[in-house]
Amino acid sequence: MTSYLITTTDRSRWPNSGHLVFIGNFCLPDDPESLNGKYTYEIADTSLSPSQKLHCFEVSQSLHGAISSALATALNQFHKIGESERYWSIITGVWLRSFIDLVASRAIVLAQIRKQHNDLALIAVDPEFCVRAAGNYVEFHSFTKSPEWNSIIFSDIWAHCSTVEGFTPQKFIDSNPGSSTKSHAIGSKYVLSATYLPRVREAVLSLMLGSLPRRIKVIQPPIVRSNKLLRQQLNLGTEASNDFEIAVMELIRDYLPTAFLEGFSELRRMIPLMRFPSNPKSIFTANRHLYDDVFNVWAANATSQGSSLTLGQHGGYFGISKYPSFAERHELSIADRYITWGWKSSPVAVSGPILTTIGMNRKSIARGSKMVVVTEQLWSLPRSSFSDFDDSPTYVEHLESCIQALPSNIRNSTKIRLHPSDGTTAKSMNNWWTQHIPGIEIDDCSDSFRKTLKGAKLILVAHNSTTLPENFSMNIPTLVSWKPELVEIRDSAKPIFNKLEEVGIFHSDSDGLARHISAIWDDVEKWWQSAEVRDARKLFCDSYAQSMPRPLRFLRSLLRESNS
Repeated sequence: MTSYLITTTDRSRWPNSGHLVFIGNFCLPDDPESLNGKYTYEIADTSLSPSQKLHCFEVSQSLHGAISSALATALNQFHKIGESERYWSIITGVWLRSFIDLVASRAIVLAQIRKQHNDLALIAVDPEFCVRAAGNYVEFHSFTKSPEWNSIIFSDIWAHCSTVEGFTPQKFIDSNPGSSTKSHAIGSKYVLSATYLPRVREAVLSLMLGSLPRRIKVIQPPIVRSNKLLRQQLNLGTEASNDFEIAVMELIRDYLPTAFLEGFSELRRMIPLMRFPSNPKSIFTANRHLYDDVFNVWAANATSQGSSLTLGQHGGYFGISKYPSFAERHELSIADRYITWGWKSSPVAVSGPILTTIGMNRKSIARGSKMVVVTEQLWSLPRSSFSDFDDSPTYVEHLESCIQALPSNIRNSTKIRLHPSDGTTAKSMNNWWTQHIPGIEIDDCSDSFRKTLKGAKLILVAHNSTTLPENFSMNIPTLVSWKPELVEIRDSAKPIFNKLEEVGIFHSDSDGLARHISAIWDDVEKWWQSAEVRDARKLFCDSYAQSMPRPLRFLRSLLRESNS
């Protein structure tokens, strides 16, 4: 009997009866009891084993290694120019890596679901009424939150998902092409924008470099519709190693944002609106390249003329996670210098200070009475299988188990701080917490995190995020807890986390975490300031939250030397 894999909430697309397999909870109707009598149903198991996650990451890396060069060649031919692969990577690389991660993850998940059902038909939205190609990267990111767009990409991958199992990843190490060999006169100006430094510190650094501080002025990229006939002219080549690689190249032709193809000429014409110098000595940003396509085209032009590109770390996930994020991989591949917060994994990486806390008071500001539990953003729509938390209860149940095991006086002093994006990518967790722990205090992020800290005596973080290095850098009593199968860390980080576990900062067991909180609650500061805890915190900070006595002088010297 045929079963139906449901990837859309549009019930007009569903069969009249039969067994439904929902690709995720987001497809399940709000009143699932309405399915009774007409359908039987189940939620597909989309979880991947550790070996499957590793395979997925290797597939994504291998695909990118092959496709990045092919895409650069194809775009040069399409636009009748002759730029380098690095030039095109600066412009398209963030999208390309995140898209390939997404496609590889979904193909492996779909292949797994097909194995679990003998006869399975996929049900999706009407492809004639769904836009595949976003206008730019920011719009692509918003598309990933759309059930309709997700349904159509599942449909497009469905016919090819079985071929991913025959794909043998090629060993590929991201290479950095370095500075352009083109010879141009380089100016003496420096461009600093969205550096992750506190605003005043960024302005001071600009002045130290002899440049005026600049306000971020994002020029909106052109809105151009996709042209199917024009896209057929994008020749990505036929030298793919197997059928899955060919299929991914076909998807890239359909999904490539229009700003890189149909609207590229107009995109380049917008560069003067930024009022940036065309050939600065050095460019320094931490995350502007993640949301500003006009900036990226300007930066690609500048680096092709010899300007140096310095990028800075912009999150706690970097350097720690077992699987480097698409952003970390992209940034290390295009930067001349990459400023980390202490770790070093690449010839272009430079151990620098944690940028976000430069100039702030290093003395703990947590002097309140609350334990604040900082939660992560959940996703009901699938993204990368090796990074994001889905909306299954596993992650929050780990936190709930700890809180429920606490004495009532501590439990009553606990506050759940929801993620700032709570409710935008999955159902809000507010009701979940109040139902499972009645009376629990909820912080909806209406106040800044710094204000929340003033009312805290202890912070609990259960995910790999920026909160960890920032809190450790600021000397704020912080506990870390997660199940190793939910948050995997790279080998270089394991000795540091083992030390954190020895002194009671890190816990993988919720009951042990609750016992430790109970033991230190009456005098958290005494535990936090003990010699063994201070040493463990310093060990972490040396690699992931490094401080320097004169951080702005360090940055000034680095930027001055970056193109010497």
